[in-house]
Amino acid sequence: MQIINILAPVFVIIIIGVLLKRTNFLSLEFVRGLNNLVYWIGLPCLLFYEIVIARYDGRAAGKVFLVVFGGMAGSIIVAYFIARLLRISAGSVGTFVQGAFRGNLMYIGLPIVFYSFAFDSQKDAMTNTAVLVLAFIIPIYNIAAVIVLLASKHKIDRLIFGKILGQLVTNPLVIATAAAFLYKWLFGSFAIWQERTVSAIGNIALPLALLAIGGTLADGKIANDRAAAFACSLIKCIVAPAVGLAIVYLLGLNSNEARIALVYLACPAAAVTYVMADQLDGDPKLAAATVLVSTAISVLSLGAVLAIF
Repeated sequence: MQIINILAPVFVIIIIGVLLKRTNFLSLEFVRGLNNLVYWIGLPCLLFYEIVIARYDGRAAGKVFLVVFGGMAGSIIVAYFIARLLRISAGSVGTFVQGAFRGNLMYIGLPIVFYSFAFDSQKDAMTNTAVLVLAFIIPIYNIAAVIVLLASKHKIDRLIFGKILGQLVTNPLVIATAAAFLYKWLFGSFAIWQERTVSAIGNIALPLALLAIGGTLADGKIANDRAAAFACSLIKCIVAPAVGLAIVYLLGLNSNEARIALVYLACPAAAVTYVMADQLDGDPKLAAATVLVSTAISVLSLGAVLAIF
């Protein structure tokens, strides 16, 4: 029942988003506007707020980050190997690899972490750790995505540094993270009116993000190469947390730290993988299919993580 209580709010809201879009209650333009609102305003405010108010345990966050990073690295290695076995076309390899490592941490991972610790005595410490890990893994996701997508097109040259920098300085979550640390260093805490304003905007982010995911998935279709989409999804939702689990035992994380790391690794492919694949001449159809399939599979992978930890 506890697992249902944690996962149901997330996936039921996603399904509501799908239904609202399929019945045309939400138009395509509205879903796009909702995505923009969440991506550029809601989630950055949430991340900014949580970083400023957090009291950090650097040791715990460091261990969780290493597990997430290790699972990501393991996924990349396995993805390249499987891409070769499946004989995926050179132009699609980067999209395949990106889908295999880039998880939907802000839209799905963070809500599940929040819900899973809702009644835990360690709630504040664990949510602070989860937010701090996000602050450092998001820029790495962006850097790695640019590299693998351009490498599949054989476009690795001096210009790649400019493209990586462009992805970082225009990513609202990276900007929010940097701004939050700067604000915390300069001012320490919010004034009451500031806290209420940023908190109010941040509070709308998670439910709207889940509705936006549903609206986006409503138009998703399985690519012609279904084997690639399913293989990529299995790497993302099964292989990544399996690699992470091995690192958890190696580093000796406690059950709460392990839960955060493995929830992040068991998340489905991020919706932004489609955007990145489209912008950098990847395979957007494969990216869209991977988001759709991995979201379905993640119900099982996330449920397994929560059952164990």
